[in-house]
Amino acid sequence: MKIHIKLNKRKQKQTAEGSPIVVYVTQNYKEREWATGYFSQEKHWNTQLSIPTRKHPKYYLLLDYLQILKDRIIKVHRKNEQSRLTLDEIKKLIFNKEYSIFYEAVIAIIGKNAFDDTRYSAINAFNDRYNGYSFQEINRQMVSKWIKERLIEGKKPSGVDSYVRSLRKLWNDLSDLENPFRSHKIEIPEKIQPVSTSEDLQKLANAKLKSRKNSISGPEHYRNYWLLMFYLGGIDPEVLIKLRYDEHVHNNRINFNRNKGQSKTACSNLIPDQAWVILKQYNCKPYLVPIYQSKNTKEFIKNMSARINEYLKGLELSVRIRSKSARHTFINLAQQKLVDERITAQIVGHKRKTTTSLYSNDFPKEVQDEAHLRIINLEKQRY
Repeated sequence: MKIHIKLNKRKQKQTAEGSPIVVYVTQNYKEREWATGYFSQEKHWNTQLSIPTRKHPKYYLLLDYLQILKDRIIKVHRKNEQSRLTLDEIKKLIFNKEYSIFYEAVIAIIGKNAFDDTRYSAINAFNDRYNGYSFQEINRQMVSKWIKERLIEGKKPSGVDSYVRSLRKLWNDLSDLENPFRSHKIEIPEKIQPVSTSEDLQKLANAKLKSRKNSISGPEHYRNYWLLMFYLGGIDPEVLIKLRYDEHVHNNRINFNRNKGQSKTACSNLIPDQAWVILKQYNCKPYLVPIYQSKNTKEFIKNMSARINEYLKGLELSVRIRSKSARHTFINLAQQKLVDERITAQIVGHKRKTTTSLYSNDFPKEVQDEAHLRIINLEKQRY
């Protein structure tokens, strides 16, 4: 058995922070590679010692963490001499069983850069209130108090419930102790999502709005981004920001994974003429739209939702526009036009969990595209 800490230098694994730092194991002609959740540029990594150099931005933190891993690896070697370990047992000894801090155990399995992962947001929200607590210290009363505090702060019940469910699953994966996140009832009020009417969409498409040159925000830009999300199949704003011509556009289709929570649903949607009219206004290749230039894209989306309605006040729309409402509107119009909800799910990237879906393939692209065009078709549209 051999265990090494090293950089995974494969091109597809590269991030802005560099290469993933991994634990590489070979045992009985089998090999495994487990991410630590940390990264390093090659120039900031000492290959011989398997440690970062002093120029690494997280030098001291990473040095301490890697020393803990090395100590555990030594224990694994000792145990393996006494009784041959399986790869699963080795992984648990290195990453799970030796952990006492809930936060550290979670980060070890999901990574420090999983920003789009609900589990990442959930563990950080809990750790903000109960920093550094061990599995033995966390109890049901503590979790109940944390839930109440978040609801009092004005957090959405559905969001709090999602966090609790994620933390409950993580606890089950990491510990055999009684799960303090189990059986917490959070009342989630029924919510009617705001959706725009066909008349609203016509007004939006036809409106002559003020254009801000050399800017990525403003009345016309916000309207364009919202309509693009609608025209491209009710896509999320987080998806729109990342879309690139060189990676996602092929044969007049937009191909991407809708990463939502822990699910990755593949989508392949037609790019209709209405979308191309807008896209041709932007010269920001390889990206479709220039939102990527924003230093904080999450804040950009938030500002867009807050400001767009002031710009559109004169249009007298039936509902207030939100960045997510383009998606809700697309799904609502599909229902109004009696589009099979299985086809709609295929377009918008919802996982189908019906019994029938287990035995059926996706609808043909021509069927999907016909439904897509029917949903976004607006009378008297001009741009």
